[in-house]
Amino acid sequence: MLSALRPPRPDAWMLQRGLVYAFSFLALAGLGWLTGQAGYLWAATASIWTCLADRRGTAGERLIALGSVGIGGAVACALGMATAVTPWTALALVLIAGLAAGLAETKGAVPALSAKLLYVVLIASCLQPAGDAELAARVIAGSQEFLLGGIFACLACLFLIPSERDNRPRNEILAVFDALLRFASALAGDNPVGDTAASKREIRERIEAARLAVNARRSLRDPLGLMHYAYVVSLADAMFALLIVAAELHSRRDDASGPGDGGVERLPLLHLMRCVADVREQVREALAHQAPDLPSLCAALARELRRLHAPLANAGAPPPYQAALGALARYPAFAEWRSEYRWPRRAYRRTWQRWRAALAEHTARDARVARHAVRLAMAGSMSLMPAQFWKVDHGYWVAVTVIMVLSPQLQTTRRISFQRFAGSLAGALLACAIGLAHPPAPLALAISAAFLAAAYTSRLAGSPGAFALGLTPAVILFSWVGAPAADSSHFAALRGIDTALGCLIALASYYVLAPRAELSRVYRHSIDALVANTAYLRAAFAGASAFTSSPTRSPAPTQTRLETLRVTAGRTSSRADHTLQQAAAELTPELTWEYAKLHMALRRMAALAGLVRAGLEAEAGASLPEPATLAMLHGLAAQLSEVAAHPGSGATSVTSVTSGAMPDATAPLDGFLIEQAVLASSQASAAHTAMAAIHQLAGGLSKRTDQHLAQPG
Repeated sequence: MLSALRPPRPDAWMLQRGLVYAFSFLALAGLGWLTGQAGYLWAATASIWTCLADRRGTAGERLIALGSVGIGGAVACALGMATAVTPWTALALVLIAGLAAGLAETKGAVPALSAKLLYVVLIASCLQPAGDAELAARVIAGSQEFLLGGIFACLACLFLIPSERDNRPRNEILAVFDALLRFASALAGDNPVGDTAASKREIRERIEAARLAVNARRSLRDPLGLMHYAYVVSLADAMFALLIVAAELHSRRDDASGPGDGGVERLPLLHLMRCVADVREQVREALAHQAPDLPSLCAALARELRRLHAPLANAGAPPPYQAALGALARYPAFAEWRSEYRWPRRAYRRTWQRWRAALAEHTARDARVARHAVRLAMAGSMSLMPAQFWKVDHGYWVAVTVIMVLSPQLQTTRRISFQRFAGSLAGALLACAIGLAHPPAPLALAISAAFLAAAYTSRLAGSPGAFALGLTPAVILFSWVGAPAADSSHFAALRGIDTALGCLIALASYYVLAPRAELSRVYRHSIDALVANTAYLRAAFAGASAFTSSPTRSPAPTQTRLETLRVTAGRTSSRADHTLQQAAAELTPELTWEYAKLHMALRRMAALAGLVRAGLEAEAGASLPEPATLAMLHGLAAQLSEVAAHPGSGATSVTSVTSGAMPDATAPLDGFLIEQAVLASSQASAAHTAMAAIHQLAGGLSKRTDQHLAQPG
């Protein structure tokens, strides 16, 4: 118990923030004591909750977090006071707000904390004592007082605490090239590469983060500069495609059973690594300046791509690698790229599909966030009803404990409940000892501000017990100043009882609605990745139809569509890997292994698709494929369609292209296509077998009979 209350060792920036937050509270509370107006005490309470929402980041990011509580709290205050006269309306509002606050966990830690603080403000407003004034006047006055405290806290935090410099998207772009260099260095090393899924997932995630950072900075102030940043990110994605081809060719040497080892030893991987290192250094030096010369950087990167395609260094490289190099060397310059580039826009159909997919994900029976939202709404209602029934205005302390203790994880709830209860109990005893000395109001406010500064510092240091130890005496002494005729030990006893009751409600709601392993979420994301990767592989092999002039055959996919499919396959695979990593501790080892095998097969399919695209481009002037080869490709397309439409359903394996007689490879193009089709068929069969094993192990998963549409993006 003592270890939970041990104060952490704070850094200088934590102490600075704690002192500024305490100053904001002390200024409003002191003004309320000097003027004798109770409204300033409510404004000081608003300052406490607003400062809790502050974060480290740029001024814009901090303003969003502070304003959501400081300004949005005024709206929540008005709603709570307006519905407090009708308890059933207030209960319904608290239930709906609890569900919304719980679902905010899907947006990240910062929005979740802001939603929880707004939920606390709503419950506290519902329990405010009713005065003699009319309802409309009371609602307007309460919301104005909260707005005053919230705006004052926002201004104090923004002006007294320095914000970080907004370097987006520079840091994100540098992270992309750092990941590319690590991947290229691993390929050029002497040791076997092994599984490259982790490196590919890291690069894809960093590329998507860089794109999001570029899109987040869109404005009318510097649209051309942002287009230069978008060009650099797009060029990094093109280099990533070359590295995928190099990794697939390099893996043929490490895989003893893999065909096509010839020419792999002559891959110029050291030259590739040096070029990636030079590109990364040029980007780092250019973005290090306050006003980078982005046009010169884009021109230098275009020249570096042509140097990567040097004939002497790549003389002995295999044709697919040569073709991938040629495609990268033909990457358009900025002026040409800009004429065809369009900022991403979400169509209404895609937006509706995203909302539908999110709704299906969060309304599943095993959805952790949805169950957490229901628990939060139920616990908030349980803390509101007794306080409304017995007319206890300090009942929001129970809600504060419940909301700050509950989390989607049971172990986290247990640990925080114990530490918060221990800290609250010790803080209540400390407040009683201070109250027995009957300090004057100014000294009590100063002591309350000191405890509040310690509480903020402890929270930033990640100590819930020390946070409760500092917050409890601060709130008790502050409440005693607002009602000096009352006994401080009475406030301390109420605080301890409310904290214990809040911890019990949190644990009881958790055991009533315990979480489950999110099997459906892992399954859905894996299916999305399966559909996207099979579509990409089918489209890559469909490029062979460009060698035939049959009017009945569909035209080959364009390079734009192939690039879109490649990016979509990478996104869905990264999301599936991330979801599996999150839920691995809750799945059985056998089920985790089958999902890992499925994801590995999907990564190999995406790499094969990139290699097929490069090979077809290398043989662009070759003769037409033989009819037997085209028939084999049609069979592969049917196999991939069957895997995408009915993964793991029916038989344990789908019809493979190797089940019949293999065509003779007389031409280089036919040999290349047959070789890659065999490998693609084996990976499709492996994915189908893994899905069948997943269905058998999971048992409760519903098997789809209709065609699956992957979530867009």
